[in-house]
Amino acid sequence: MAQKFYRCNSSCYSNVTDDPDVTCPRCRIYSMTTQLTFVGGGGMLNGTTEGGGFVKGVVTYMVSDDLVVKPMSNISSITMLNKFNVKEVGCLEEKVVSLKMKEGLMLLKASLQSKNVLTSVFLE
Repeated sequence: MAQKFYRCNSSCYSNVTDDPDVTCPRCRIYSMTTQLTFVGGGGMLNGTTEGGGFVKGVVTYMVSDDLVVKPMSNISSITMLNKFNVKEVGCLEEKVVSLKMKEGLMLLKASLQSKNVLTSVFLE
């Protein structure tokens, strides 16, 4: 079910709410009961937003050690393996990391001091 949004009944257009019982904080007279139509980044298609924003559909991304982000594909994966001269794919290891405030600050600091940001934060 799509979420509904409302604005003030008068000419106050600066505030939006999801609760039609709220009094407008600008004019403080009218309830915010005028329903708005939400249009996502790519517009509406049969009542759903599709293709809005920067990501189209389901896409997997690869983040390299120097924090370069690229869409992941078979070709980009093979190119990366060749670049690092990986001969045996079985030697590779997947590592899932939790990114909280502490890790975010460590990433920021490492990005200013090193070219091997992910390695220095998550493997050392």
